[in-house]
Amino acid sequence: MRIGELAQLAGVNPRTLRYYERIGLLAPSSRTEAGYRVYSPGDADRLAFIRRAQSVGLSLAEIADVIALRDTGTVPCRHVRALAEAKVSEIDARVADLQQLRADLVRLGEAAREAETDCVQASSICIAFEESAQPPS
Repeated sequence: MRIGELAQLAGVNPRTLRYYERIGLLAPSSRTEAGYRVYSPGDADRLAFIRRAQSVGLSLAEIADVIALRDTGTVPCRHVRALAEAKVSEIDARVADLQQLRADLVRLGEAAREAETDCVQASSICIAFEESAQPPS
């Protein structure tokens, strides 16, 4: 199949496939005499893997590492497990940061509600920020 057919099948733009080729993720199996890229079912499978890996948060560099392992005959499952565990740790850290941000915003909202009736100080834009301020962690 040609680039447009594979792109349509995968739901991507042909430019994406050209980019993947440029960075070494996906190369056409062959080219016609006129220079058109020709992709095999195996290429379509590789593209499907790339898209699935992206959907779970792997970067193109991480995907390239997994593909390189597979292309050298190594089963990449141990490497994929390490990547997945690292991604889970990153997500856990982001969730903790978001929970802290949420708590800070709740405190700010409560302080702003209480400050609505207070006299505004000349040196303050909104006293609620000063009252709820927590030093950055």
